[in-house]
Amino acid sequence: MNDPVQTSYVIRGIERATLFAEMMDIERFPEWSFGLKRAWIPGEHTSLVPGASLGFELSAVGMTHQVISEITAVEAPSRIAWRYTSGAVGIGGWTLEEASPRVVRLTLFTDYEVEPAWLNKIAHKPFFRAVTEDLLRRSVRRLEKKLKTD
Repeated sequence: MNDPVQTSYVIRGIERATLFAEMMDIERFPEWSFGLKRAWIPGEHTSLVPGASLGFELSAVGMTHQVISEITAVEAPSRIAWRYTSGAVGIGGWTLEEASPRVVRLTLFTDYEVEPAWLNKIAHKPFFRAVTEDLLRRSVRRLEKKLKTD
């Protein structure tokens, strides 16, 4: 694979279980996630459980790309992991650690090769990685604000 992407954010004033529940509500992801046009659970499952599929339609820097994953682990309220099955090859997920009462460290990680090969080259350029990290940072801040106002 390539260099894994891993980034962490501290979210204050939120219970870990509340954050976990919001992050399991896949269809609402586009409400707070920059660069995400659509998220869904394809197939017979209706929730994120090991073996369920997870679909994302991503849009950034003028490109749109669809990725399907299979959920490999769900450990409430601390972790979800997946492996990419279409549109990319690799793994991803997130963890939630309680840093102190009502302070959660959210860590997102992914290690991937995107299909087709020409897009994979672009996806691993420093510019695109910086865009991805910026979108993630802005998304987490938007999620934090959303949770505090709901």
